[in-house]
Amino acid sequence: MEKKKKKYRLDLCGMDICYDNAKSSYKEGSEVELYYKMIAEDTDYSFYLDGKGLFYGYHPKKGFVLHFTMPAHDVKLCCYSVRITKNQKPDEEKSDS
Repeated sequence: MEKKKKKYRLDLCGMDICYDNAKSSYKEGSEVELYYKMIAEDTDYSFYLDGKGLFYGYHPKKGFVLHFTMPAHDVKLCCYSVRITKNQKPDEEKSDS
């Protein structure tokens, strides 16, 4: 008899509304695929999973497509974004002159 796999919680850092098809929990070993749809053209995005092996890419109709295998513990998946202005240069220092 095969042991029933336990479900673990996926915490989306309060941004559940930004993901299509996300569930609150997944079975250990499940292949999880999520779509992050809240995308602005003037913003740079990065994702962090406190587990192992987060892979993501971009699909023009679905947004960011994220993949990972659910580990045997609860995980947190966060999206960090930085707005980029047209005239902004990397490492540009601001002054009050």
